[in-house]
Amino acid sequence: MKKIALLVTIILFAACKKEEKGYSITAEATGFDNGTVVYVNAISQSNRPVIIDSATIEKGTFKVSLPTPESNDFNYLTFKDIPGNVLFLAEDAPIKMTIYKDSLRSSIVEGGIENKLFFNYVNAIKSYSEEKVKLNNEYQIASKLNEAEKALKLATKREQLIEDEKNYRKELAEKNTNSLVSVMALTDLLNLKAIKANEAKIQFDALPDTLKTTRLGKNLDRLISSAVAMASQKRIDIGSAAEDFSAPTPDGKKLSLKESMGKVTIIDFWASWCKPCRMENPNVVRVYNKYHNKGLNIIGVSLDKKQESWTKAIADDKLDWNHVSNLQFWQDPIARAYGVRSIPATFILDENGNVIAKNLRGPALEKKISELLDNKAL
Repeated sequence: MKKIALLVTIILFAACKKEEKGYSITAEATGFDNGTVVYVNAISQSNRPVIIDSATIEKGTFKVSLPTPESNDFNYLTFKDIPGNVLFLAEDAPIKMTIYKDSLRSSIVEGGIENKLFFNYVNAIKSYSEEKVKLNNEYQIASKLNEAEKALKLATKREQLIEDEKNYRKELAEKNTNSLVSVMALTDLLNLKAIKANEAKIQFDALPDTLKTTRLGKNLDRLISSAVAMASQKRIDIGSAAEDFSAPTPDGKKLSLKESMGKVTIIDFWASWCKPCRMENPNVVRVYNKYHNKGLNIIGVSLDKKQESWTKAIADDKLDWNHVSNLQFWQDPIARAYGVRSIPATFILDENGNVIAKNLRGPALEKKISELLDNKAL
C-alpha cells in the first residue's frame, strides 16, 4: 500500500508540474553592480504601470519566471536607481536578453514570434526615419543652393520613401492579423493619416477578439470611432465648390478667398510650428515664382497662435503671396469648414472656385499646376 501511495503522489506531483504554464526571462546584464534590483513592469488597462515581479542581478545575470500573460501587451524592465527601460512583448515563450547598463536602448531582446515581429517592425521604421531625415537634409541644402533639378529629384525620392513606408505598415498589418503588432501598425497608420478611418475599421473588425480586447486594441477602437465620426462631418473635397471665407491679414485688414482668386488658386493651410509645412515651403515658393505670371495665386491660411511667429515665418520663408489667419490653432474656423485635420493641406481651385485637386506636395504639385497653366494663354 505504501508503494502505491508513493506512486500516486509522484504521478500527482508530475501532473501538477506539467500544468504549470508561463515563460521566463533570462538575461546577461553588462555593467551592473551585483545586487542591482530589476523590476518587471506591466501596463494596466487604465494605462498605469504596475510592478509584477522583480529579480536581483548577480555576476552579470538574472532570471525571472512569469505566469502566462492574460492579455497581449507590452511589459518593460526597469532597474533601481538607473534611468530608462527595456521594452518587450509579454508572450508565452522564453525570452533572452542582453542588457547594457550604459545604453539600455541598445539592449537586445530575443523571444518568440511576437517579439521577433515587434523588433523587426521597430528596426524597419527606424531605418525609414533615418533615410527620410537624410533626404530632408539634402533637399534643404539643394533648395538653399537653388539646385532646382536636384531638389526635385530628392523630393520625388522622399515622397516615394513615404509611400514605401506606408505600404510596409499596411502589409504588415494585413499579414499578421493574429499579432498585437498588427494593432500597432494600424494605430500608426491612422495617426499618420496614411489610412482612411473606414479602411482601418474594416481591418480592425477582422481582428480576433483576443486582440480587440487588449489595452492597445481598445485604444485603437476608440481612435477609429473618433476618426469615423470626424470623417462624417462636412468637408470640402475634389469636385466641391470652395467655400468663401475672410480673415485678418498680417497687417490686420480683412481679406477674402474671393478677392484672392486667380486662374488657378492654391489654398495653403500651414503654420510656423509645422515642420513638414516649413520643409515644403521652398517647393511652393518655387512653383509660385514660376507660375504666378501665368495666373497662379496662393492664399495661405495659418493655424498659428502667435502673430509674431506667423509673420516671422512668412518673412523667413519668403512667402510672397496673400496670407490670413484667425490665430486660433486647430480651432480655426476656415480649417474646420474645409475639414482640415492635418497640415500641410492644400486645395487647388479653378477660376470658377471649384476644387480640382488637393493635398499635392513636392513634384506632384508642380506637375498639376503645369498641366493647368503651361498651355493656357495669358
